[in-house]
Amino acid sequence: MSDGAEIEAKLDIAARGVRIDGSARSLVPASEPLPQALELVLGDDAHVSVPVDAAGTAPASLLLIGDAGRYYLVDPEVNGGARREVGVAAAPRFYERRTASGMPMRRVATVVGTYLLVHPSGACGFSVQGTPCRFCLEGARAESEAAATVADVVEVVRAAFEEGVAESVYVNTDAFEVEDGGISFVAPYVEGIRRHFDTLVAVQAHPPRSDRWIDWAYALGVDALSFNLEIYDPERLDRHCIGRMRYIGRQRYLDALEHAARIFPSGTVWSDLVLGLEPPESTIAGIDAFASRGVVPVVTARHALSTPGERLEAPVVGRVLAHLYRAVHERGINMGWIRDLVGGVAPLDARAHGGRGAGLAGAMHGITRSRLGALAARGLARFRRRLRVKSIGDSFDSAHL
Repeated sequence: MSDGAEIEAKLDIAARGVRIDGSARSLVPASEPLPQALELVLGDDAHVSVPVDAAGTAPASLLLIGDAGRYYLVDPEVNGGARREVGVAAAPRFYERRTASGMPMRRVATVVGTYLLVHPSGACGFSVQGTPCRFCLEGARAESEAAATVADVVEVVRAAFEEGVAESVYVNTDAFEVEDGGISFVAPYVEGIRRHFDTLVAVQAHPPRSDRWIDWAYALGVDALSFNLEIYDPERLDRHCIGRMRYIGRQRYLDALEHAARIFPSGTVWSDLVLGLEPPESTIAGIDAFASRGVVPVVTARHALSTPGERLEAPVVGRVLAHLYRAVHERGINMGWIRDLVGGVAPLDARAHGGRGAGLAGAMHGITRSRLGALAARGLARFRRRLRVKSIGDSFDSAHL
């Protein structure tokens, strides 16, 4: 299978979800419930997070079967259809451990592809208010849990790095209806991580009411920042993401992303667009809107287990991905930072659809994935931050925030 076909398959599989056949049930200990998602590996190195249809109610989920220690996806809709062999990423060993305070490490952070997703609070802010995005499986959990301490987070990050299962850290915040958009909530965690580890730190938050908090996030030590709009079409956004429209508003996402792209290095500010919940022309318009602001668009798939959507046809997916690569490439936005995502397709991952210029992008991809390239990237990030932090700090202090 070509790289382009693998990427198209990745989105289709993520959208449809999987049912775990009895022959593959050994993936999960009999005493444990089925996980919400599995990380599968397609071909040589295309990782994808796939929702698990534990209830067997999704209209078109795939079947994951086991055979002699190997795993395959089967499409029940295709009579006699060929089996697609897949790998199943093993759960890190630290998941079975607890922090010194007694908190399960898996509750503090999970490994997603090559990065460690730190989720200190455990619940989505929109879901707590009864307005989760309709297609979200994680955020649909409305229970609120005690937040992990900075010591808990540092301990889990160390465990993940010592095990060698992650390369960078991604911190998520659930706060949204606050002046700072949740930046203050993640600040102690970012500072703790940077104090103990030489790693790149990304943050996903909601747009703050003032752009000065975005400046402060950069001065704090955040290397990459995301405000996920999810859907570009305003009517579809209001239908599927009530919380985003009710509490923040579409325009605030666009304005905050544009400001962040001016402050952070090229290619380190991104936002997701969910394929299949709006017409492809609207997704393409969203790609252009982000790229014109210097923001990296990331195409993701909606989870059919929670929200029915249009079936992702390969020609449509291919057209969107080709536009994704070209829109970012033509504007000269750095594609080396946001890449190798298990929950979506970044512009660099879509380079097989891009035509001219894709060969050079592939070569740069190899450089950024090397250990030497990662060290250089971190060094460049620190140098650039030193040049900007004083002016950002003066501006922030003068505003008495």
